[in-house]
Amino acid sequence: FTVKENPNVTLPPTPAPTQPPTPLPTQSPTPAPTQLPTPAPTPSGPQTASYDATLGAPKCSHGLSCDSAGLLNGRGTMTDGVETNRPNNLNSCTDGGSGTYHDDESIDRIIVTRVTGGDGDLTEGDEVTITASVWCWSTGSSSFIDFYYASDASNPVWNPIEARQGCPGGGQQTMTASVVLLQGSLQAVRANFMYGSGVPGENSCTSGNWDDTDDLVISVKPNLATQGIFATPGKSKHDDVQGAVVYAEKDAAADMMEKELQELNQSTEKPEDDDGNEGGKGKGKGKGKGKGKG
Repeated sequence: FTVKENPNVTLPPTPAPTQPPTPLPTQSPTPAPTQLPTPAPTPSGPQTASYDATLGAPKCSHGLSCDSAGLLNGRGTMTDGVETNRPNNLNSCTDGGSGTYHDDESIDRIIVTRVTGGDGDLTEGDEVTITASVWCWSTGSSSFIDFYYASDASNPVWNPIEARQGCPGGGQQTMTASVVLLQGSLQAVRANFMYGSGVPGENSCTSGNWDDTDDLVISVKPNLATQGIFATPGKSKHDDVQGAVVYAEKDAAADMMEKELQELNQSTEKPEDDDGNEGGKGKGKGKGKGKGKG
């Protein structure tokens, strides 16, 4: 039989086919940035000092050594050897003006170098050698030097290094002492060169007519590995210890130095003549020929 459509019946619409969701694209992980190695600091090399008007002495920037070069050459107002920027020390010690250049006592140069060498800048904890080029009068038997060290050049407390040394001969000589650098970014060394047995005053310098006191300021880098080894300054009868690492035996060394000074005073003290000149270094200084140190 034949089925007829009923025009009054509405057929439901044919549903559209269901589309599966489009997958999101897979994101590749972002690579971590490559860390470049931290370059080692470039050593500054040897340094030549320049005069620091604020400190009143030659000063070096960071480097593996510090050289005063010609800044200390001569002494005070001595004949033919007037010292530039005299007196070139941190405490305004007075240089003697008597005598003649490269006949009588004078400091010509100071150099500070690391004992172990290497090419890194001077750093806390380094042991350094202080080398002073000096001119010793006559045979050198009456010329002496004291070395000092201060870990703070801005407010120096001078510690003696080793015992007083006598010149090994006359004329140009090289004299040395060694010390370990304590904590401090700006440190200083001192050479106090003298005729006879001068006794240092409160500023660790002598004031004789033929005496020369020169300082050299050095820039020192911190050493974090040694920050804990420097002892807190302890009480000393001289109250100038800045680190037990170097000066654990300071009192004994100071006592010995005082004794030596007393002995030198007795052995080299010159009587004055009728004109008030020091005997032997007044009108009759040189080999009895009267060349004069007055």
